[in-house]
Amino acid sequence: MKTCQSCGKSLGEDTKFCPSCGAPVNQEEQLSKKQTSAALEAETRSQHAEMKNKKGFFLKKPIIIALIILLIGASGAAAMLLKKSPKELYLLSEYKSYQEAKQGWDTKYGDAITFQEKLLESPSNSEVVLSGDMELDSLRDDPDFEMVRELLKSTSISAKTVQDPVQKESHYSLALNVEKEKAIDIDMFQSKEQMGIKVPLLYEKFFYLNLDEYGDFMRMLDPYYEGPEKLEMSELDLQELKITDIEKEYLQKRYADFLLGELKDDNFDIKNGIDYEYEGESMKLREVTLSLSEAETKALLNKFMDYIIEDKELHNMIATRIEKFAKAASLENSDVEIPEKNEMIEEMVAALKDVKDDMKSVDYPNGFTSTLLIDKNEIIIDRNVKAAISIDGEQVNAEITSKHVPYGDNQKFNEWKLTLSPEADKDSSMVFQISNDVKNGKETVTEKLKASAMLEEFGEKEDITFTLTSNIKGEAGSKQDINREFSLAFNGDSFYDVPNELKGEIEQVSDLNLKKNYQNETFKIKLLMEDDYDSGALTLNLDSKTKLEEKVTVPSFDTNSAEGINVVKISDEQMLEISEAVGTNLLTLGEKYGLIPEDYYYGYEEELYGTDMDAYYDIPLEDYYY
Repeated sequence: MKTCQSCGKSLGEDTKFCPSCGAPVNQEEQLSKKQTSAALEAETRSQHAEMKNKKGFFLKKPIIIALIILLIGASGAAAMLLKKSPKELYLLSEYKSYQEAKQGWDTKYGDAITFQEKLLESPSNSEVVLSGDMELDSLRDDPDFEMVRELLKSTSISAKTVQDPVQKESHYSLALNVEKEKAIDIDMFQSKEQMGIKVPLLYEKFFYLNLDEYGDFMRMLDPYYEGPEKLEMSELDLQELKITDIEKEYLQKRYADFLLGELKDDNFDIKNGIDYEYEGESMKLREVTLSLSEAETKALLNKFMDYIIEDKELHNMIATRIEKFAKAASLENSDVEIPEKNEMIEEMVAALKDVKDDMKSVDYPNGFTSTLLIDKNEIIIDRNVKAAISIDGEQVNAEITSKHVPYGDNQKFNEWKLTLSPEADKDSSMVFQISNDVKNGKETVTEKLKASAMLEEFGEKEDITFTLTSNIKGEAGSKQDINREFSLAFNGDSFYDVPNELKGEIEQVSDLNLKKNYQNETFKIKLLMEDDYDSGALTLNLDSKTKLEEKVTVPSFDTNSAEGINVVKISDEQMLEISEAVGTNLLTLGEKYGLIPEDYYYGYEEELYGTDMDAYYDIPLEDYYY
């Protein structure tokens, strides 16, 4: 039963004004809701400014925060910032922790992501070279193995790409190189009007197809072809699939308002002065807990589904992107029928309603509990979330924990863990866990990453564990030298036919310069192999160079071009000449690399045509083909 905050009189559940003193009953709740909404809106505006000018924001952050506090104080809400309710503290700490994580992500990967976005907007030229080596101690003195190894070391695969995403043009070259000389290579290009392919070692000219002659080409293969006459290339622009800043702001405000309205102050609790220890260090934290009963959890999820079902703006965002993707896919498959956007939205809403109906049979036996331990800056240090889901009497307990603990000399430990366990079997569980221990030194950043997956059934455990230790010199967005050591370990009866552990090393040099518009990277990946009988190593070398350009050139041919052949207009004489050239070049290539004996070609001709080689050229065309 409610009580009046002004005079203490007992009140009914639906009473809006105290019958004794006349004070509004929900005054504090209304004020809290407005204050929290104002605070989150201020945070959203701050984030929007960050999206426009990230680097400038970080430099001006203290000033902006000070101005926001002054503005809020002028409007009478400064007291809320000095003493927040448990509800406000919980929601704002989640928001601030997300912002801190996003800032860390942007610092580490922001320049690399920006460069990839530029590749989607600007012409570029790139080359990737792949090579390798192999060592086996047991075959160290084996001449045959050493010959194979020398061949492997002298062989490389190179791929060159020239592309213009605006003009929808690209040119690809793939080559197998031996002793730095092309053994075989392939050229391919694509534009809005043409596409073509060339294998220079087999034939010197491009074979190209005008896209508006696609129907004629298909009828050469199938006289009964009835598909499209023109081949349309995909017009999908990945940039158009990104969520815009306006859309982000809309979603943040709408669903923040939902949480503010549906989560009540009574669902939250706070404890101050909680002792927390990690690696021998202790700190004082505040514990904020969100607790929902089984009935409250079910009601909240049902209302959330209603909120999504009623969100026409969200439906339009999703349908617009599906429509663009579907149209691009339909260009490659003429049988694809693209529904109207309104039809997509209707189907989406119907599917959401079906999900809501299915949720009626789902129970949440233990309700929902989320406990946050936060520091003085309202950043989450430790999180524990517990819930249980029961479908047709089968209950699964879920627990999510996370840690973001600063400690030592500029170190931070991050961990995320998910545990699933059936209520009916206490000896079974599934655990996914990932952690990263980061130490920031003066010149080197050291990261110790560990990821694992464990399955336990009837007391028997099986697990896979991956570890990666990295030493990083240099700042992100510039030149970095990175040395890594990794291991992949398998434990359990299911892995009887694989090694217990794989180990390796990675040497990486990364050079990224947004001002000069290039990104160069080299990797040397060494996989160490060892068992009871042998040991060795497999090495893979990768060298990548990418440069943004003002303009690039892609092959283009007309009917009079001497460098290309239109596949729709090849004559019988041309086909014969092409076949002879390809056959001769194949034999020459085979002889060069010892795949075909040198006298094979001549012996083959004499067997077919005798010593009179002039007869070879007197064969009628119909006999040549059939």
